[in-house]
Amino acid sequence: MKMICSCKSFTRNNVHRRLIYSTTKIIPKENLPAPAYKPEIVEKNKYDNWEKKRIFEAKINSDDTTFSIVLPPPNVTGKLHLGHALSSTIQDVIVRRQRSMGQNVLWLPGTDHAGIATQSVVEKYLKTKQNIDRHDIGRKKFTEEVWKWKDIHGNTINEQLRMLGCSLDWSREVFTMDKKHMDAVNKAFIKLYKKGLIYRRKALVNWCNALKSTVSDIEVENKTINGPTEIMLPGYEKVVKFGLIYNFAYKVWDSDEEIVVSTTMPETMLGDTAVAVHPEDARYIHLKGKKVVHPFRNTTIPIIFDGFVDMKFGTGVVKITPAHSKVDNEIARHHNLPLLQVINEDGVMENSGKFNGIKKYDCREILVDTLDSLGLLKSVSPHQMTLPICSRTGDVIEHLPKEQWFLSCSGLNEKARQAVEDKSLKIEPDKFEKNWINWTSDNRDWCISRQLWWGHQIPAYKCSADKNIVWIAATDELYAKHEASKYLRTLPEEITVERDTDVLDTWFSSGIYPFAALGWPDSNKGDYQKFYPINLMVTGHDILGFWVHRMIMLGIELTGNLPFNKVLLHGIICDSKGAKMSKSRGNVIDPMDIIKGISLDGLKEKVVSMHKDGILNDDELKKAISYHKSNFSNSNGIPECGVDALRFTLLSNDIKSHFVSFDVYQCHANKLFCNKIWQSIKYTQISYDKLKGTNEELTVNDLTYFDKWILSRLANMVENVNKSLDVYDFHLATKSLRTMIYNEFCDIYLEATKPGFDSDVMKTSYAHAHTLSAVLETSLRCLSPFMVYLTDELIPKIPAFETNIIHNFKDQKRDYFDFPNSKDFQIWKNLDFEKQVNKLLNAVFLIREVKGFYNIPNKIRSAIFVKSTDDKLISDLKRNKVIIQNLSKTGDITINENINTKVINVILDKDTEISVEIPGTVESTAIREKLQKKINKIEDNLLKLEARLTSNHYVNTVSELNQELDKEKLISKREELKRLRRLI
Repeated sequence: MKMICSCKSFTRNNVHRRLIYSTTKIIPKENLPAPAYKPEIVEKNKYDNWEKKRIFEAKINSDDTTFSIVLPPPNVTGKLHLGHALSSTIQDVIVRRQRSMGQNVLWLPGTDHAGIATQSVVEKYLKTKQNIDRHDIGRKKFTEEVWKWKDIHGNTINEQLRMLGCSLDWSREVFTMDKKHMDAVNKAFIKLYKKGLIYRRKALVNWCNALKSTVSDIEVENKTINGPTEIMLPGYEKVVKFGLIYNFAYKVWDSDEEIVVSTTMPETMLGDTAVAVHPEDARYIHLKGKKVVHPFRNTTIPIIFDGFVDMKFGTGVVKITPAHSKVDNEIARHHNLPLLQVINEDGVMENSGKFNGIKKYDCREILVDTLDSLGLLKSVSPHQMTLPICSRTGDVIEHLPKEQWFLSCSGLNEKARQAVEDKSLKIEPDKFEKNWINWTSDNRDWCISRQLWWGHQIPAYKCSADKNIVWIAATDELYAKHEASKYLRTLPEEITVERDTDVLDTWFSSGIYPFAALGWPDSNKGDYQKFYPINLMVTGHDILGFWVHRMIMLGIELTGNLPFNKVLLHGIICDSKGAKMSKSRGNVIDPMDIIKGISLDGLKEKVVSMHKDGILNDDELKKAISYHKSNFSNSNGIPECGVDALRFTLLSNDIKSHFVSFDVYQCHANKLFCNKIWQSIKYTQISYDKLKGTNEELTVNDLTYFDKWILSRLANMVENVNKSLDVYDFHLATKSLRTMIYNEFCDIYLEATKPGFDSDVMKTSYAHAHTLSAVLETSLRCLSPFMVYLTDELIPKIPAFETNIIHNFKDQKRDYFDFPNSKDFQIWKNLDFEKQVNKLLNAVFLIREVKGFYNIPNKIRSAIFVKSTDDKLISDLKRNKVIIQNLSKTGDITINENINTKVINVILDKDTEISVEIPGTVESTAIREKLQKKINKIEDNLLKLEARLTSNHYVNTVSELNQELDKEKLISKREELKRLRRLI
């Protein structure tokens, strides 16, 4: 039997031709491997098979349009956290869809050497295992130990990315300490040096005593101290107290007057080179030109007048310590003040007279006591302050003057800013364009050197002849000598060279990553020529300035092109209550625990082990255990969810929001969604088994009422998913998929087909079978970028009819599924018909609500009475009576006839009233009273919530994420109220 096509608008690749061109011969398909969805069974061996088939490898000789993207390289020391999982899933959905649309896709993987993080981990490992530090074994041996550690432990995160299903091209994997990448880093440094953009000078840097290195701003956590707080710091045997403000006096030279200054760091007064007041402060105008006596240096320092001073802060007088404060350093430059460094790189006092050789915070105690004994200490009181903490070590950051390498940023910033202003670089969401303009307007030069051993050693040589010195950027000593001879005016062999021992800031090598990873500086062949510039950069908005900004600056300067024309910024992952995940809050959730599941005891054992390893401190351990108990006790831990549920959940919230919340229980609900899909395949297979042979001719006209409805809904879903994915609104795509598959297909359409498959009308059962197959296959192909394992397992098992006219939906030239194209499905879209069906379904939902609220069990098949003047609704009810009874679990349906039994009356709309028979055991009056109380309570709560959400305090103090959550709660409450009022 062939099906006859009566529509000329079908194309050869239209999936729905299977509904009109087919035989009755069923293609044999495998049965499902389990009665219910089990993630561990579905996920097993799949990724290994994909890799063996090399289906993720980009083709260098392909003529297909290219789409390229690089994975922001995670730290080689790292393990997958939910932030990685979010970013990686976003990218994987994008690239899988691009492949399924015929693009030649390169998604390039790689790991970052992570200078500070890796060096810290290995140093800790050596101290624990061998009781040695890097200085005991020297730089060369230590570097060898880091490489050993990397070879043993450095692949963890890559294996976790594989488990997550990320379709990366592992054949091109990059490590930022590989020779190829190191050569590119050296080339970039030398090229920028020759252009005059890299230079060396002395300046204040963020210095970590524990690391013995400068650190970047992103590695500094500004911790708010609200009052007296004791903190244990590296290198100290007792706690150090912060959150105090010290007021002490300087005596005015040649006068009986004194002026009082306020500081939270009294020990730095040993390096004061001035005190400052506001030029309009009447209290101190008379002191213009005067000096004060420094009590410990037997010298005087000037009183200067500067508009930066806040007259209302403290006494209106501030101390100026140019060598240990970035603000004071700027002021000193304007007033030509000297720099006096009194804290050295070990955190020990120097140039401080009798305080020399004393550790900084020990000095603080002695100095304060001394000031008191001199009668200069006026008060010590609680004070809120911000303490800069090294995120790697927990030590307090010092600001020290140090000779370093810098990258001049003003010209580069101008080009980067122009790229956004002229729309050649698009930032999504565009609200972050303001942040971009702010970053590119900050023309402070970038300190790019670090005092580490693990990293890219700076390719610069200190060249000296006699007493003359010049720094030369070069690949080796011979070239450095040759270049230096031009400046030192001597023969190369008479020059002594010494390579800089510092390494480059990791962000420098990360800044050239998009093009260096593709083969730059060799720009005439291979991947660089084929795939650069890349099409998109996906990363968190929190590193827009630290990474994206630097990639754009360096990309333009070194390659002449933007490294990418579009940036997609996603939010920061938060827990279900909207709190940012962090060790200090104890709310960090391991993605592996979500995938595999873990008991409450298992969670406790895990954090206790982390505490023993020094990863968590005492307070963090307590908070983690408390968080686990309060959030996961009901389920005795985190239930197993599987990879696909995790991926789907991560993208079920708006990733463009400032924060992206994650709820473990929503994730588990999505695992149940996976099982719902599993059971729909099982139902379809069983339904196909019921089909009997027939020679009857089948046409589009034989499709049933609900067949046509679900095909229209399918067309709508395909359109919504494509539109949403085009603009990276993944949450709208997942919502559309879930609504279609779970609510419309599984809950309604499958139930609607049961009477048809049980009937003797062959055309109905065959129409249902064709529709089931087409809708399932199309829906799962739309779902496939999100749920990669489940769809790979199920799509080949969807029953289908044999045909010699259309493709089998899995292109034999490729190993992935074509993505549905919206235009191929428009023929089935019928919005007017959908409205008609929706009215019928609303009647079903209303009946269900009444039964549920009045506790009428499904086993009692209540009679339904409908009074309506809507002719279409009446006709639809009569045509689909058995299906409506099946969907609403009710008995006989009577239309426009008298009622002679006890009922509950509810209004569907202005044309229709529905009455549901009530069993004698139901007390309707008491239930109505209970319902009215509930309505009153919701109305009261709504008024309070609306008032709260519109208050200025709420708008100004509550986070964007929590405001969004509260708005959703408000909408939900309004809908609930509307629904309950219908039941009265």
